[in-house]
Amino acid sequence: MCKFKRALYGLKQAPHAWYIGINNYFTRLGFTKSEAYENLHHNVVEGKLLIIVLYVDDSILTGEEKLVKSCKEDIAREFDMKDLGLMHYFLSMEVWQGDGELFVSQGKYANEILKKFHMKSNKPMETL
Repeated sequence: MCKFKRALYGLKQAPHAWYIGINNYFTRLGFTKSEAYENLHHNVVEGKLLIIVLYVDDSILTGEEKLVKSCKEDIAREFDMKDLGLMHYFLSMEVWQGDGELFVSQGKYANEILKKFHMKSNKPMETL
């Protein structure tokens, strides 16, 4: 019999153990878990809001650029992490970011669904 100090990838308990570990880590960094959505954590640093949303093994981090950079550095010291930069695609949503604006679309996902059901050649119809 062996006692592991951390969860092994591939075991049934691994996702739960990982979530508990990351949740405890965010709490130590000063984040508060949202009561409405348990995968959303927020922290106010120097009067500025910093938000982290977790989804399986991906995360979205938003806030003032300086705070985001500092938080990424903290997380990278504790966990193996790959910084993908600005978000472009998440949960079937395409995201474009510009100066002070954000555009979210599911056009790519809609096209994939049309292709899957052999409906790409169908004509669109206007709705009211």
